[in-house]
Amino acid sequence: MLLSLLLAVVQVITTGAYDEVRQADDGRTLILRTIDWDTDDGERTRVTVHWQLLDDGSMLYEYSRQPPATQAVHRRACALRDAEPSSGVSFLAGEGTTHGFACTSTP
Repeated sequence: MLLSLLLAVVQVITTGAYDEVRQADDGRTLILRTIDWDTDDGERTRVTVHWQLLDDGSMLYEYSRQPPATQAVHRRACALRDAEPSSGVSFLAGEGTTHGFACTSTP
């Protein structure tokens, strides 16, 4: 069975986005990014995305570590592409990049 990975580093229209830095109990540094996530179907939902800040300045996104509301919007965004959220991790890097997410579809 072949799986194709759709990494959707799509432009997310954001208004009022802001970040909060928190230290997790296990020592990880988390960036809690609150954004208005536009799922391309005319819906926009304000969610808080949990990113783990890595030593090189990039940020790691894990679907399983997201709040339920963020997971629901991620599922909806992927469903619009006939896909499901990827169970792996995504990385965010680059100046001015606010968000990215990964979807997996089966051919």
